[in-house]
Amino acid sequence: MAERVDALNREQALSVLAYLRQAGSQRDVALWALGIGTGMRIGELLELRVCDFRTVNGRLDAFQAVRTIKAKQGRDVQLIPVAREAVEEYLPTLRRTELLFPITRQHARRLVKEWCEAAHVEGQFGTHSMRKTFATIAYDHSGGDAALTARVTGHRNPTQLMTYIGRTPATEQSVWDGVCEAFAGTEA
Repeated sequence: MAERVDALNREQALSVLAYLRQAGSQRDVALWALGIGTGMRIGELLELRVCDFRTVNGRLDAFQAVRTIKAKQGRDVQLIPVAREAVEEYLPTLRRTELLFPITRQHARRLVKEWCEAAHVEGQFGTHSMRKTFATIAYDHSGGDAALTARVTGHRNPTQLMTYIGRTPATEQSVWDGVCEAFAGTEA
């Protein structure tokens, strides 16, 4: 069974990014920025090639079509500015057909753990922390809309997403809070 990993909050994710910009390679910055900025799975990230990001006229494409590994369906991810900038800086160092990240999943996992430790972020981290960070931040910024966030992250349904990020939907939580309050101070 896979080890459970934590999501980073916005400040922690940016702290790792700042560390990588100062000490890491362009590859590392691009991997981290794409991971936290698109919510792609590590297998999807490791399959990316330079040509996946270029339009026919050679420009960087703002959207990336992803064939999801688990659900075997496609979804589009948008390159947010932090990911776009990292990719734009990194692409010129590679050939058009070359893999963006010619490393193994195990190597990527070790790197993520090292980066978080070096940035003084505490917790259990691995490559899946990047996707989990994206999903958590996306949910928080969706106004608590689990259905919308599930579509953006490629989860099959809102329940699966909520379990994944370890949250209870706000409406469901308010019902539980109300029931607890109704019975507060009573003995069984």
